[in-house]
Amino acid sequence: MLGKLLKYEWKGLRSPLLILLIVLGGTTALTCGVILTINPKYDEAIAWYSIMALVLSIFLYYFGLIGCTLGTMLIIAIRFYKTCYTDQGYLTHTLPVTTTQILNAKIIASIVAYLTMLLAIAATIFIIIEVGMHHIFSVMPGEYDEIRREFSWAFSSMISDFSREFGISMGAYIVYLVFFVVVSLFANIVTVLGCVSLGQLYAKHRIVGAIAAYFVVQFIMQIIGYLCSIPMYTRMVRADYYDTPFGIMSPTMNLTLLTTVVVAVIMYFVNLHMMTKQLNLE
Repeated sequence: MLGKLLKYEWKGLRSPLLILLIVLGGTTALTCGVILTINPKYDEAIAWYSIMALVLSIFLYYFGLIGCTLGTMLIIAIRFYKTCYTDQGYLTHTLPVTTTQILNAKIIASIVAYLTMLLAIAATIFIIIEVGMHHIFSVMPGEYDEIRREFSWAFSSMISDFSREFGISMGAYIVYLVFFVVVSLFANIVTVLGCVSLGQLYAKHRIVGAIAAYFVVQFIMQIIGYLCSIPMYTRMVRADYYDTPFGIMSPTMNLTLLTTVVVAVIMYFVNLHMMTKQLNLE
């Protein structure tokens, strides 16, 4: 039954997510197109207009990133609210499944949707960088292949120096960051859904209540984040020759991740409580 719930949830999320992906693809194509128009052989007036167009396209792409990430989270929150706490909730809560299965299906589908957006963003960043590098190398004096080899050699040298200077190999650091991002994503989605559920305590202003709950939770998380950063600042003050940047930052990152997970667990049970004990559909 969980598979059918996931299919139902994904069907409701995929259309608005596709619109956001189209917007992201459009801003990426525009930025790449502007990059390819820049040529240092142009006169100063044309070059100035090209640079301005590049800056504006990068700003447009940046705002597209912000809009797509916030938009994805907004889509997740709105769907959760409509299918659990409005008249659509009558259908949801009369299904022959448990509340836990409903909540788990919504969380899993939301994580898949947000991960899809993050992977799309990573792909567009890679495309823009690759297009920019290719265009720069193609207009630079010298052989394209030789310049590309020199850049690859410099990048390989940077990777080999990363472990010695940062205190962890680049591969291990990437794995650590991926784990950090995935766990944080899971925790943030559960927290957002928990804030939507807390908003139902305000019967006449549920949306306002959800927004207020979100800002209160974020304020608390900011305070906790500041407390978690104390070990990092302490080690920075007392740092000696043997301390590495990763050794200084990792305790704070680990504490931050732990507190985020703890808050998410609390919010998970808040969701279950509101969906069972205090369910009040509009």
